[in-house]
Amino acid sequence: MNFFEQELRRIAGACGGVINPTFAGRACYADLGGDNRAKIQFVELGTHAKFEALKATVLNRSDGEVDSLLFRFRDTWGSKPIPNSLNFRNGVIPYIWTYQGDSEWYAYRPTDADIKKLATEVGAYLGVFAGRSLAPERARRQDSVIKTIREAKQNPAPQKDSRVRTKSGPDL
Repeated sequence: MNFFEQELRRIAGACGGVINPTFAGRACYADLGGDNRAKIQFVELGTHAKFEALKATVLNRSDGEVDSLLFRFRDTWGSKPIPNSLNFRNGVIPYIWTYQGDSEWYAYRPTDADIKKLATEVGAYLGVFAGRSLAPERARRQDSVIKTIREAKQNPAPQKDSRVRTKSGPDL
């Protein structure tokens, strides 16, 4: 189990919206009910090997990506104090960094309360899509098209006379 999986397990365990989590590499997949699934992963925001956010993506089995949202650690946790540190007097924004193949939290490891706060935000977002499917909307559109076709068959539009008319010459 890699570091990312360990941290994703912490988040999934505290998140109410994550059902039957499956972990693959640096991602967590979860069932949202219906045809919807969630993919949760740590992401870089412009600096190589510096993971500053968690991205939650809602996937539909039929329609692909439905929506995604970025949970920046800066927005969720803000700056965290580092006691007795001369380098971080004003605290530090938590992030995961990878150096020489090893990944770990830089300077501050989020507490269980921090993880719970992040998990609550992710769970609230995923809850919007829980148990919903795009299939009913597609079925309504299909029903509408079928209804239009049936109405056209029942009430056919008057057809133009397709016989060729010849212009008659003047009567002599």
